[in-house]
Amino acid sequence: MPESEILKPCPFCGGKASLTVSDAEGNSRDEEYELDPCSGLTFRISHVHEENDNCPIAVYEADGAELGVYLYESREEATEAWNKREG
Repeated sequence: MPESEILKPCPFCGGKASLTVSDAEGNSRDEEYELDPCSGLTFRISHVHEENDNCPIAVYEADGAELGVYLYESREEATEAWNKREG
């Protein structure tokens, strides 16, 4: 994985976040969809409660697993947004 795609640990719990693949409308897709995106391609940040159970911002996988409503045009854009922090 290129360094530009490495996500920093969560600032609240120190846990892991990951990038997920979505179509242009934000519907979750698998990694293979990225090779032939027939309905647009975006990326989202996933930080799940099941792996980070003491985190106040983690979400449950059953609820969609992605944080917020942001759809990013590239892996780099999503990574930069997650990693950008003060202090």
